[in-house]
Amino acid sequence: MRTPSRLAGALPFLALLLLIGLGLPGHPALAAPPALLEELRYRLVVLSIQDAARITLTLNRLGPGRFVAEIIGEPQGLIKLLSGDQRERLQTEMVWRNNRLLPLIYREESWRRGKRRLKEYRFNYSRGRLELWEWRAGKGLSKKWQTDLSHQVYDPLSAFYNCRLGIIGPTREGETSAIQGIPYPRPETMEVRLGAESQDGRQVMVSLINPVFKDSQGVVFANVDNQLVPHQAWTTVSGITIRGVLLPESVIMGPGLAGLKAPGLAASRRPPVKDPPATAARGEQR
Repeated sequence: MRTPSRLAGALPFLALLLLIGLGLPGHPALAAPPALLEELRYRLVVLSIQDAARITLTLNRLGPGRFVAEIIGEPQGLIKLLSGDQRERLQTEMVWRNNRLLPLIYREESWRRGKRRLKEYRFNYSRGRLELWEWRAGKGLSKKWQTDLSHQVYDPLSAFYNCRLGIIGPTREGETSAIQGIPYPRPETMEVRLGAESQDGRQVMVSLINPVFKDSQGVVFANVDNQLVPHQAWTTVSGITIRGVLLPESVIMGPGLAGLKAPGLAASRRPPVKDPPATAARGEQR
């Protein structure tokens, strides 16, 4: 299993990660412990394997108007052995501005057989620039690519939560919305269609570039509740259906802006994981 490319979206991306917060060093002005606002836990089903992997999505408030979202995928049992104990982590630092959550730094990180990979996308709004930095053992982070930030684009996690808030994405049955993702290595647009209500919730269909076969179109489905929280998500790869199921111990954030302002829980219940290497652009990029 691989770290997916930026899939430009919210509900779709969560579903895709089912194919397979972070204790950030605090900003000096945000030294207070983060407030856990949401923790969604999923079990991954592949063929007859009912617990092939565990996925955990968390949203923490770091301080007034600042948030960090993170999603971790960890294989279980035989899949863990076959994958070389591969773990995947995506993380986004965000700021509440212009009536939406704007990404500041988006990270893709993975470990396999003791090797680590890290990509970091930095949104510099004051200069109108988006940069990609990569980390290499013994060399640290170095800039690989940049482009003009002429219009707003979203990483998967910031898109997911902006969709949850009703800021982007479809809002009515039968409506389809296009969400622009990070344009690397090429422009990405994802279509999200909101379906009808059923006894299993409202169905969402997402069309996107498949992260496993990068030149093919993929379709992901999810059953969501009134807050657009996926309770089930599934897709098919090489004829095999892969399904994620929300676990009952999950903690769902309250609806709307009130959920972002809620006191939150004291701390996440998941075990700690390694921090990314120090970043030169740790502070907010205005």
